[in-house]
Amino acid sequence: MRKLILRLAGSESLRKIVKFFQLHLLANWWLRCFPVVKILPKSGIRYRARRVESLGLSVEMFDRNELYSLADLPPNTGSFADLGCNVGYFTCWLCDQTGNRQMKGLMVDANAEAIEDAQWHIKANHLSRVYALHGLVGTKSENGQASFFLHTSNVCSTAAPTDETLKNRNTWTHVQVPCLNLGKKWQHYFGDLQCDLLKIDIEGSEMDFFHNEPLFLKRTNAILVEWHKWHVTLLDLKTYLSGQGFALKKILHENEGLGTALFVRES
Repeated sequence: MRKLILRLAGSESLRKIVKFFQLHLLANWWLRCFPVVKILPKSGIRYRARRVESLGLSVEMFDRNELYSLADLPPNTGSFADLGCNVGYFTCWLCDQTGNRQMKGLMVDANAEAIEDAQWHIKANHLSRVYALHGLVGTKSENGQASFFLHTSNVCSTAAPTDETLKNRNTWTHVQVPCLNLGKKWQHYFGDLQCDLLKIDIEGSEMDFFHNEPLFLKRTNAILVEWHKWHVTLLDLKTYLSGQGFALKKILHENEGLGTALFVRES
C-alpha cells in the first residue's frame, strides 16, 4: 500500500484518477495511520505526509525541486512569514536550502489540521524560533472570527471561494476561524525585527491582506506571492506594491489560473 501511494503521489495523471474514483479517501486514511516520513539528505531536515496531496507537494518541492530556487530569494534570508503555510513544507525547504535551523519565522494557516502538521515539523526539526499559528490573515471582523471554507483537498481551502466552486457542496466545509493581525503577532514574537521574506499563498485573498496589513509591509524586504487570477491580476499586484516600495523581480511560474512572483523592496 505504501509503495502504491508513493507511486500515485509522483504522477499528476494518476492523482487525478485516484480523486475521480474517490480512492484518495482510502489513501488518506492509510496515511493518517501510517504517515510517510522522510529525511532530506543535505540537512537532515525531516518531513512527513499524512495526505495524498501532501505527498504530491513533497515530490514537487523536495524530490524534483520544481517550485522554488534559493537563487531567486533574497540573500542571507534569516526571517520569514509564510501565510497559507499548509503543512509547513516551505519552512522545511527553506531551512534545508539555507542550512539554517535558527531561522525566525511565523507559519499561518486557517486549516487547523494543516497547522498540526506544521507544528510537527517545528518540533521534529528543533526549529525553536519558528511558530505555527491557526487563523486567518487579511480579514477584519467585529467578533474576531471569519468564514473559511475547508476543501476536501487541503491545498484548495480558501476564504474567498468562487460561486461556481461552492456549487459542489460535498467538497467544502464552512467553518469559523480566528482573525489574526500579522503585524501584532510578529511584534509579539520578534519585536522590531525586519521580515526578510514574506511568502503568501492564501487562495485569492492576496489584496485583502495587503490592504489590511500596510504596517507589516513596511518591515518586509521581499514578497513571494502566488496570485490567483480569478481574484487579482499581476497588474493589480504591481500597481499596489510599487506604491509600497516594491518592484517585480521575477515571475517564477505562471499558468492560466495562477502564478508566483517575487517582489523586492527598492533601495
